[in-house]
Amino acid sequence: MKGFTARTGALCALTLTGALALTACSGGGDGGGDADGGEASLSGEILFYDTSGGDVWTGLDETLFADFTEETGVTVVDDYNEASTKFFAAAQNGAVDWSLVFLPSVSDAQAAADNGYLAEIDTSIVPVDQLVEGSYSDTGIEVGTFGMVLAWNEDVWPADGEHPETWEDLYDTEAFPGQRCLFNNPQYGWTLESALLADGVAADELYPLDTDRALAKLETIKDDVTWWSSGAQSIESFENGSCDLGIVWANRAYTAKQDNGFPMGVSWDQAGYANSVWAIPADAPNPEAAQHLLKSVIENVDGQVAFGDRVPTPIPAATAGVEVGDFAETAQPFLPVGENVANAIALDAAYYEEHNAELTDLFNRWVAE
Repeated sequence: MKGFTARTGALCALTLTGALALTACSGGGDGGGDADGGEASLSGEILFYDTSGGDVWTGLDETLFADFTEETGVTVVDDYNEASTKFFAAAQNGAVDWSLVFLPSVSDAQAAADNGYLAEIDTSIVPVDQLVEGSYSDTGIEVGTFGMVLAWNEDVWPADGEHPETWEDLYDTEAFPGQRCLFNNPQYGWTLESALLADGVAADELYPLDTDRALAKLETIKDDVTWWSSGAQSIESFENGSCDLGIVWANRAYTAKQDNGFPMGVSWDQAGYANSVWAIPADAPNPEAAQHLLKSVIENVDGQVAFGDRVPTPIPAATAGVEVGDFAETAQPFLPVGENVANAIALDAAYYEEHNAELTDLFNRWVAE
């Protein structure tokens, strides 16, 4: 089985060039037909195992999913679940109710595929050739790229003056004094990675993580750290003055600036990024409709842009031809697309899958010291 492969280095799969090359880009269609891959025969609903919820679900429901329903008459019904645990348990027991699952990490998707819990993508229906190589597998497509970026309060450090730009700046308390906000979990917060990059580790030598070196670097700012434990808390910490710089998820930084009016600046220099995966369960009750939903989402560039203007986490992760300039100007600084991510670094999902338990234990003991 062809597995998911992490895109590394300059996020080449999202540094996209060329004109928009997709067909059927518009959101609502004419309902399709037998000549359009059998859409006329679709019916029922798709129960969506959703591990994101919130703004992501609302955005999907009002853009990409709404367009699909208009095209086919098939509705997409949300079933929010905080993690993938419930899906794995149901799949193991042959009791799957969902026709599309939102797996929160590439490693989750690979584990599900290895256990035979996922159906293969039907490439006679789903145009995976319109995705960038490396952003899909035989059993799923990567979605919802989120960036882990350096962020700061522009009222303290204006964009037209000296302001933090690099991980070295995050660890320089003399040049940039004040509290730092960091995620109190080693995975998906770029906490250990930022420390190593600030200490001079090359991007291509980041993994496996030198945890002793990372913690030693973190020790230099430990007294200046305010820990956050959720995306909402990360921006609340900025908004209530608990910190003036730190690491946040780029989509949360967008929410702070666009929705809450907070003067949030971000830098993508050696930012981290990771993807989730959409997949069809092996025992999905409506698999044909789910295959056509993937087709619709890949082809609907207008819908992708409409979603990305609201939630800057691209779905799909990498559609050939989509540029940062295609999105609303307000969303552009926060999107993991194009020049924004020219030197971004992929979080190594396989490394965390193997080491996360021991890393979390080590990290938690260090924080408590």
